[in-house]
Amino acid sequence: MTLLKGQDLTKGQDFLKNGQYHDAVKFFSGIIKTYPKNPDVLNGLAEGQHRTGDPMTAIENYKKSLAINPQQLSTLISIGNIQYYHQQFPEAEISYERATRLDPKNARAHNNLASVLKEQQKLDQAIFYFEKAFELDSQYALACRNLGDIYLRQGKSTPALHWLKTAVDLDPGNMRGQYWLGKAFYLSGEFAAAKDQYLRILVNKPNLHSVHHDLGLAYFGMRNYGPAITHIKQAIQRNHAVYVYYLSLSRVYASLHNEAMAMAVLDSALNYDRSLAVVWIAKGDIHKIAEQYELALQDYEIASSYSLEDWKGYYKQGVVLYYLGRLDDAQSMLEVASEKNPHQSGINHFLGLVYLGKNNPAMAKLSLIKASEKDSSNSDIYFHLGQSYRHLKQFEEARIALENAVHIDSTHKEALYALGQIYTKLNLNAKAKEVLKRFKVVSDFEKTEKKLKKKLSLKPYDSDTRRQLAMLYESRKDFLSAAEIWQQSYFLGDGKAATELERIKGKIK
Repeated sequence: MTLLKGQDLTKGQDFLKNGQYHDAVKFFSGIIKTYPKNPDVLNGLAEGQHRTGDPMTAIENYKKSLAINPQQLSTLISIGNIQYYHQQFPEAEISYERATRLDPKNARAHNNLASVLKEQQKLDQAIFYFEKAFELDSQYALACRNLGDIYLRQGKSTPALHWLKTAVDLDPGNMRGQYWLGKAFYLSGEFAAAKDQYLRILVNKPNLHSVHHDLGLAYFGMRNYGPAITHIKQAIQRNHAVYVYYLSLSRVYASLHNEAMAMAVLDSALNYDRSLAVVWIAKGDIHKIAEQYELALQDYEIASSYSLEDWKGYYKQGVVLYYLGRLDDAQSMLEVASEKNPHQSGINHFLGLVYLGKNNPAMAKLSLIKASEKDSSNSDIYFHLGQSYRHLKQFEEARIALENAVHIDSTHKEALYALGQIYTKLNLNAKAKEVLKRFKVVSDFEKTEKKLKKKLSLKPYDSDTRRQLAMLYESRKDFLSAAEIWQQSYFLGDGKAATELERIKGKIK
C-alpha cells in the first residue's frame, strides 16, 4: 500500500485489477496534479490509459515514471509490450533490451526481447535470447514454444521437435504447443506421430479447421487416402475461405490419378475467389502434366494477371511456351520472370533450354551453369548442361556434366543415352555399351509406366491397370512405389490389395 499524505492508492489499483480501467484513469487523473512526480501514480494512470485505448499517452506517462526512477523493470516491460502489440518493433527491441540490462536474470525480459527479434526476422539473435530465457527459468514453456516455432519455419525438424516436446511436457494444456508439435512430427516425416498429436487436439477442440487439414495431410503422408480426404473436406466445410485446403485436397486426388476431381476441387476454390493466383497455377500444373499446354498457358496467364509481381506465373508461362515451340515468346516470358527473381534456378534452367532450342549453346551453357550453382541436386540441369557442352564440342566437360546427372538419378533416360554417345565419342566403348544397355532398360520401363498412367488418368478406378502398375514398380524393386499403388487400390475397393500390400511391406522391411 502506498500512502501519499493520507491518499491511499489501493482503490486505484483495485480498479485496474478488476478491469475498471476508465474508473482507474479517473482516479489517477484526480491525484496526478498533486503528485506529478510519483512513479506509482504515473504507472497506474499509464496502465489505465493503455487499457482504455490511449497507448501513446500511456507510453509518455510510463517514460515520465522512468525518468523519476529508472530502476523499474516492470515499467520498461510495459512500454515494450505496448510497442510490440502496435508493431513498433525497433522501439520495443530497445525497451526490452534495456530491461535485460537492468535485470540480466529476468527470464520474461529475455523472452520478450527474443519475441520482438523474431518479428524482425533476426532469428539467430531471437534463438539466443529464447534459450537464455529458458536457461533462467527451466519451466518457461512459452520460450520453448517460440524456439520450436522458429525451427519449424526454418524447416529444421530435429530442434523443432526437441523444443516443442519440452514445451508440451511443461504445459500440456496449451493447444498452440500441441499443434506445433504435430507440425514438427509432420515435418520430420513422422506422419503417424503427427496424426496422433492432431487427434489429441481434436478430442478437446473438434472444430479447429486447421487441425483437420493438417490431420488430413498426416493421413496422406501415410497414404491413408480415405481419412485424408475426409479431414481435409471437414477443414473446408468449417472454413471455406482458406485456399490452401483446396490445394491439399486437389493434390490428394491428383495422386490417385483422378485429375477430374483434382480440377473440380480447384474450381470450387475459385467459386469463392477467382483472384487466387496460386489456384490458377495449380490448375495449369494439372493441364501441363496432361500435356494440355494451351490450357495450361491460359491458366498461367490468368494467374499472372491477378499477381503481377509474382515470378511464378511468368515462369510457368515460359515453360509451356517452350514446350509449344514458341521459343521467342518463351524467352521473353522467362526474362520477365528473371527480372522478378534473378536467383531462381528453374528460370535459368529453362532459359538454357530455350537457348539450346535456338541453337545458341554458348548462352545456354551460361544459363545452365547459373542454374546448377543454385540447384546442385537437379539431374535435369546437369543433363542439359552436358548437351550444351556437346554442341560446343567440349566433350570432356560434357562427360563430367552427364556423369553428374546420372550420379544424381541413375534412371535418367536421356542422360544415360547422351552419356553413352559421349563415351563413344571419347573412345570409351566398354562404358558406352554398359550405359546404353541401362538406357534400354529404363526406356522400356518408362514407356510402360507412361502408358499405364495414361490409362489411369482416363479410368482412375481401373483396378487391373493399377495392379499392372504396382507389379511394374515391383519388377524394378521399387517397393515403396508399388506399396503406394496397392494402398491406392485398397482405398478404391480392390479386395485383393490388402494381401498384396502386406506382402510388399514385408519386402520393404
